Order: sequence, then C-alpha cells, then structure tokens
Amino acid sequence: MSEIRTESDALKNKYKGKVLKIDVLCLGAGPQCAAASLVIGRTKLKSLVVEKTDFVAKTFAEKDFYINSTESDSLSMHQFPGGVGGLAQLTSQSYAHSSQLATYIQAQQFASKVPVLLRTEVTAVRQVKQGHRNFLEIITDQGVVIQTKTLLIGTGLGEVGTKVRDSVYESEFMSFHYLHQNSPDQILKYMSTDGLLATIKSNHEKNMGVQMPRDVILIGNGDGSRIAIEGMQATNVQLPKDFHITWVGNNYKTAAEYIESRNGGDRYIPFIAPQYEKSRIHGVPGHVQKVESLANNRVRVTVKDSVTNSLIEVEGDMVVDSTGYTNRNDSLLRDLSSSQQMIDVMGPLKEFSFESTTLARQFLDARGKSLPIYAIGPAAGSLGKETELANLKNKNPVSIFNNVSRTSQFVSQLLGVPSLVVSTGIRIFRPQTESADKIIRDLKAFRGQRPVWPKNGPQSEDKAPK
Repeated sequence: MSEIRTESDALKNKYKGKVLKIDVLCLGAGPQCAAASLVIGRTKLKSLVVEKTDFVAKTFAEKDFYINSTESDSLSMHQFPGGVGGLAQLTSQSYAHSSQLATYIQAQQFASKVPVLLRTEVTAVRQVKQGHRNFLEIITDQGVVIQTKTLLIGTGLGEVGTKVRDSVYESEFMSFHYLHQNSPDQILKYMSTDGLLATIKSNHEKNMGVQMPRDVILIGNGDGSRIAIEGMQATNVQLPKDFHITWVGNNYKTAAEYIESRNGGDRYIPFIAPQYEKSRIHGVPGHVQKVESLANNRVRVTVKDSVTNSLIEVEGDMVVDSTGYTNRNDSLLRDLSSSQQMIDVMGPLKEFSFESTTLARQFLDARGKSLPIYAIGPAAGSLGKETELANLKNKNPVSIFNNVSRTSQFVSQLLGVPSLVVSTGIRIFRPQTESADKIIRDLKAFRGQRPVWPKNGPQSEDKAPK
C-alpha cells in the first residue's frame, strides 16, 4: 500500500488541474478492478483505477473478521487469473482473516502495474465529442479530469446503506453513519455491520475496550448479521451480564434449529449456537416496517411477519443494520441517461465449463444505445444464474470465487487479448505460508515484467477497446 499511495500522490500532483487521457478507467479498488488490471496490465493500453478511500480492498482491510470461504488443501476460492501467488501463502488457517484477503487483493493490484488514484471521488461522468471521436469525461473532487474511452465500474455491492424502506429511518441511519466516520471509536444508536466491526477494530488497535449496550436489535439474516454476532464476541468487547440480541429476519428459536438450517456447514455456528444456549438470541421472523427513536433514547422496531401478516414491536438500545449496501451507480451516471438500463455481456467461462454465461453488464442510454460503460462483478448485480451456482463449490453469487474469473474473461474479450485462465482453485496440495520478504520480492519481480507507463505520462492511444 505504501508504494501504491506514493504512486497515487505523484499522479495527483502531476495532473491536478489538467486532463489525464487514458484508454480504460476502472472505478473501485477492490477484487474486480484488480482482476481487470491483471489483464489490462499485459497490454499497451493506458489505464487507471480510481478509489475514494485510502485503501485497496478497504471493505476487507478496515475490519476484523474471518471470511466465509475456505482455503483448503484441495481448493482455493480466491485465485486471480494471471495473478501472483495465492491466499494460502498469507495464512495457515482454513478461513483467512479479512486483513489477509485485503493484502492478497492489494498484491494483485500492485503486480498488475495499473496505478490507483486513492482518496479520489468521481463526481460526474459525461460523454464528450471531439471531431469524429467520442470519449467519456470523468470529473473528480481532486481537480483531476480523466478522459477515457472505456469505463469499468467495479464498485462491488456499493456503499454502506440500509434496505429498510422507512424514509425517516433511512435518513437517521445515514446521519449516524456519517457520525461514525467522524467518530470511529464510538458505539452509536444506529450502526451498520461495517461500522460496528470498524469500531471494534479501531479500539482494539488502541488497546481500548468496547462496551456494548444491553439490548441490541440486529436486522438482516445474511452473512453480515452473523459476522456482527461474531464481532460482538471479540476479546476487547464487554457484554453486559443480561446482554440480549433481538434478531429480526431470523426464524430459529433454538441452537438446534439454527444448526439444522445451516446444513452443518456454517463457519459461524461456534459463535452463534452458544448465544442461543445462553438465551441471548431471540429470533423474530419477518421484515422491518418502521424504526423509531424513543424519548428515553431507546429504539422501537416494527416487524411484519410475512406468513401471518401480524405486526410485532420490539425495543432495544441500538440497531445493528446488516441489510446490505446501496448501489449509487445510477446517480453517478445521471448525466448520461435518465433511467439506467443494462444488457448482459455473454461469453464462455472455461473455469466452470460454461459455454456461455453472463460475464458483465453494459449500460445503455435513454434511447437504448450502448455506452462504453460496463458494470463488473457485484456492481452488475448477480451474474451467476441459480442453475449455474447450484453445482459450484461456492454458491454465493457475489463471492470472489464466482466473479473475478468472469471479470477477467470479460476484459480479455473486450480488449481482444488471450484469456488468463485459472482452474477454479482446485489444487493437488496447499502451498505453505511464506515470509513477507519473500512475498514482496516475488511481487516486485512479477511487476518488473509488466509494461511500464511512458515517462511523459499516460496518453490516449488510437488503438483502444470498442
């Protein structure tokens, strides 16, 4: 990251107040743009990644949790086509820590030699025509204007948000989220799973404890809610003696019911089952209709049971909202189309023996004309069909396993270059963990084989993707 940041600062200083002309721009420095960069880095096209935070793979870097996809002796779920090494070289555990996965993704971005413009937010995207040539002009908050022929949107699931459809609560939730960003060490009344985990980690790094309130209302039944429960059991977290979680969206009343529902294959069972046994978890089936702040600083959540249609009210001291993220691509592209439409980009995926599958999605303007803008990975929604996922080792449609090879194949297809094929992670033996020095040496050697940017800075070329 230190070398990526140095390169970022140099580019900012050089092009502030100027126009940076490139061929391919990728938004969001996460696994999808890293996978794309590994392909683009093998070409002579000039490219760049733009990231609004100070980290590559910030989603994994800023929190303490263990990912729910395995690094086994015979299988890796995190191999990048054309990448360097494997996640197993960074961990000896079956389930890697989030910071280890972040490091592995950062390593792939570094090895690609495609630069990242950090702490840079895109504020507008518009089409510009000069003579017979069309291109996209990207305005940033750093005074750098980027002209590109192709835009890849790899922003993942999006930004922290809530899927609860209560406008008053949505506004309050985002207000507390912004408060968290300014006061990352505090436990607040409304928090996302990301915010909670970041607060726990921030305090842990400062050798400080985190005091949880007595009654927590947890909203959502995905991995985010399970990670939140795991996070509440971190070594620096103090739980009151009568601590209790009201888990909205969870139908299970006992540990046995929960374990049975997970088919015995849930990494979170050792963290969740004991909480059931201590009567600390109470499941409330249904969907949230309303969230209210009460005069006594408590919170009331109204839940509608989808089976009986009855309304249930529960109260607590805080809400941990694990309902997901908000995709803001529509607002980003508002100048290009009043209603964003996308079409599937199809292609083969040898790793999964698919002759034709959805690799990415292309944006259309209001007239239905194709734009040189593509959503890759989770930013495009669920790319894998249920019938395709059913026979795969990992059935999560937004996982790295199910997306980076799609992105790599798509970019290869778009640029007309050979595919960087990787075998679905299957291996004969698990590589041993390696020292940081060895990993860094290998990365620098790999990076040195890549084409370098011209000394006079990146300039647009005539030969570029259609």
